[in-house]
Amino acid sequence: MKEEKTQKKINKWIVFTSMPFQMAATIYLCYFVGDWIDVRFDFDGGWWAKGFTMLGVIASLYQVIRQANKISKSE
Repeated sequence: MKEEKTQKKINKWIVFTSMPFQMAATIYLCYFVGDWIDVRFDFDGGWWAKGFTMLGVIASLYQVIRQANKISKSE
């Protein structure tokens, strides 16, 4: 019984410590796509990069909230 609780606690820590890396990867990937569109089609102002970066922020926050809810339901 104690080993099961310890295993669940470790798994939660692994999930929560990996979240910043997932967020950073999602945001950077979206920025990269937006920047590629800006450069490829010669748009001024970098609006595609800014828009896709905001989309990445929203998507990464959605992932964090979804994972946190999933963990809290499994308890």
